[in-house]
Amino acid sequence: MELREVQERDHIFVSVLLQTAFERPEESRLVEELRSAGDLALELVAEEDGQVMGHIAFARLTAPEGWWALSPVCVMQSRQGRGLGGEIIRHGLDLCRQRHAKAVVVVGGSAYYSRFGFSLKAAEHLTTPYARDYTLLYPIAPGTAGASERLVYPAPFAGI
Repeated sequence: MELREVQERDHIFVSVLLQTAFERPEESRLVEELRSAGDLALELVAEEDGQVMGHIAFARLTAPEGWWALSPVCVMQSRQGRGLGGEIIRHGLDLCRQRHAKAVVVVGGSAYYSRFGFSLKAAEHLTTPYARDYTLLYPIAPGTAGASERLVYPAPFAGI
């Protein structure tokens, strides 16, 4: 399994994977719009034998500066439940640190994302357009855990 940055030749495979994994087109459209707008900070695929098995994207938030949003992550249905999603997330978060993201937010289930270091507690003072019970923070820079910040997502998020 190779984890690598997305290349243009991967775009159609990523689109199909997202639509299949989520069983709806919104996530695929989100990634395409973020990509077109230049709002993606990092986009990776997990590839095996020339086939895209997983994908993760991190978008730059409009505010606070230097904060990123994990959205979305997915794994081919036949590979789910085998740890590939966790491997992709861990690798992605490592690259977020290396590329000096200050913090990463995710909207999702705390039972799943807390195992990677995301925290509801660290996000408790954030103002977010999404459900507070599902907004978690992965603090990287000092002072980001527990920060009182207003999260402003790039325009493509308005469509989901």
